[in-house]
Amino acid sequence: MVKKISHNQVERLLDLVPYLTSNQGVALDQIASDFQTDKSTVIDDLNTLWMCGLPGYTPLELIDLSFDTGFVTIRNAEVLSKPRKLSNLELATVIVGLSILRETIPQTNPHLESVGNLLKRLASSSPFSGPLSIHSSVDPDIRSTCLIAVKQRKSVSIVYHSYARDTESKREVVPFGLQVIDGQEYLECFCHESEGIRLFRLDRIKSAKLSGPAEFIPNDKENTEVLRKFHFRIHAESRKVSELFQLTIPPNFSSKSEFESTAFNDEWIVRTFCSLNAAAELTGPVVIRDQIRERAKRALALYL
Repeated sequence: MVKKISHNQVERLLDLVPYLTSNQGVALDQIASDFQTDKSTVIDDLNTLWMCGLPGYTPLELIDLSFDTGFVTIRNAEVLSKPRKLSNLELATVIVGLSILRETIPQTNPHLESVGNLLKRLASSSPFSGPLSIHSSVDPDIRSTCLIAVKQRKSVSIVYHSYARDTESKREVVPFGLQVIDGQEYLECFCHESEGIRLFRLDRIKSAKLSGPAEFIPNDKENTEVLRKFHFRIHAESRKVSELFQLTIPPNFSSKSEFESTAFNDEWIVRTFCSLNAAAELTGPVVIRDQIRERAKRALALYL
């Protein structure tokens, strides 16, 4: 069974190597006193340190410790006193990661300046110049507000742009957390207007403001999503249609083959089929089919 090392022990082990190198023959009791711990903990640290070293992990690379007499000496640890040199690939990875972090935290974050300074220092010593800018479509202040609401159990007032309806609406939500779905960030929350759990794309939230303590959400309202089923036929661009509706289309399908899918609102269905330019034909429900016909007629009238 692999032994789990606590965060505090890792910090002590990192400090022990230079300490022991500079204090050869130091007593166990003295180490316990200097590190503000007990003797048994020091022995446990030394036993763990005894198995540390450089890759290869043979006696030639491992740290050599002696503490049977109650006094500690350390050998073969001089190389660990030198800072580890990152490869160009590792350095480039760290620089890109810091660049993404700098773009995704708000300007008011107290660590923003430290991240920027570290990024400059790494870029100055690397052949990789790093990206000039990594643009995020999500406002970092909105992301920060949502994360604070999750942590502090607060409600949030948001202004959300609906892609399906091409409208903006004000909503009062109780955030549960953030999700990444198909490369997009979403806010998972309880929406008081819809009275159910909803996912809002973070880049479509125009503003977010903490509005007070989260109100109690009744259990019988936690799963009130209503999916609208619809049926359609595919006449062209089968790959595009299958990806849009997340379907697996058999290779022997024909224009008479009928498929079923679901959506959360009728407007999205209408707009989607209108945008497909007859590549797919809605066969039901009839009421939505009629809406598509009327929408297409109005669009055609603009060109006549």
